[in-house]
Amino acid sequence: MASELKLADCTLRLADQLQTLSEVAEALTFRMLELEERFKSQEQQLQSLQAGESEVSGAMAADTELRLGDTEERLARIEGLLTAPESVAQPEQLEQDLFSAREFEQEFQSHFQEEAEQPFMDELCA
Repeated sequence: MASELKLADCTLRLADQLQTLSEVAEALTFRMLELEERFKSQEQQLQSLQAGESEVSGAMAADTELRLGDTEERLARIEGLLTAPESVAQPEQLEQDLFSAREFEQEFQSHFQEEAEQPFMDELCA
């Protein structure tokens, strides 16, 4: 009789442990499915952000390319003037170069407006 009780107790304990194990497995399965859904949504957000960045960077690249081309032309004209000082440049070309230089200076200054000078930290502490 004692062995039957021990066997019944062991069977009951084993059944409880299996039930607990299946509950843990079920909870882990639900958690993993939830994490997969969150991962997919994050992946979609990342793809949309990357697509937006590529459009913006394409526009910026075109603008940068245009500015670099203008700068290259200016440098070529300046280099031409510096390498051949004996040759007399045509007045129209000189006027165009002067106009381009003034236009560049105005554009440069418009990007960097003068700001009020701010005191250094040492002056503030004194």
